[in-house]
Amino acid sequence: MRIVEHSRSPFESLSKASRYVPGQAMIRGKRFQYVDEASFRASYREIFIDQIYDFESSSDEPRILDLGSNTGLSAIYFKQRFPRSRLTCVEADETLLEVLRSNLVSFGYEDTEVLHRAVCDREGTVVFNREGSDAGRLSRGANDATSESTEVEAMTLDGLLCEPVDFLKMDIEGAEVDVLSKSTLLRNVSQLFVEFHSFSNSEQRLSELLLSLENAGFRYYIKTQFCSSKPLLEERHQLGMDLQLNIWCNRNEPTS
Repeated sequence: MRIVEHSRSPFESLSKASRYVPGQAMIRGKRFQYVDEASFRASYREIFIDQIYDFESSSDEPRILDLGSNTGLSAIYFKQRFPRSRLTCVEADETLLEVLRSNLVSFGYEDTEVLHRAVCDREGTVVFNREGSDAGRLSRGANDATSESTEVEAMTLDGLLCEPVDFLKMDIEGAEVDVLSKSTLLRNVSQLFVEFHSFSNSEQRLSELLLSLENAGFRYYIKTQFCSSKPLLEERHQLGMDLQLNIWCNRNEPTS
């Protein structure tokens, strides 16, 4: 198991990082466990250097939902940014969930609510395909199951939106369109970040996602996270995806 210092040097070259190699990193003097060195370095850069989840709040106790918490980098960022925040983390992968809980204890954030659930467009039991890192996702049918598939309890987004939410972060690997389109309580959310995933063998449905955001009163801002530099000439795929987008949303009106 490798130990990497991340308190002074934010991250080493990703070319040096190994896939699916667990280890530990020191972040601001605290020990953080990870399950995949490469995804840890990429996520650390996005979250702590680029600060893609940063937002402003008039409250020092903002309500934050972290859907797809993985091993907890985003949760730790939120708690360092807003120490008194009311944070709920939701993670479907049981292995990652154990690491998430351990990291929250290591950083002293035991007051964080942690739920072992898959966020879905319905309640009940669903099949979740574990990937071993940050790309686990809901199974899209019998032919999509793998040796790492497991059953997990599902919950809807509206089950978490019974009160105003200051910031909603959603990274649920392809379930985002169904989840957002089925929600009737999105107006309870002030600010939102969603990672959009386009699988090369499926309809993209980006317009459906954006329409759900528009109907809920959001303005959105989009940045490409992954795509071929010449998509008309050369296809590129990453874990079955041909496009990933980061989408930030806010509103000028108060939540209701």
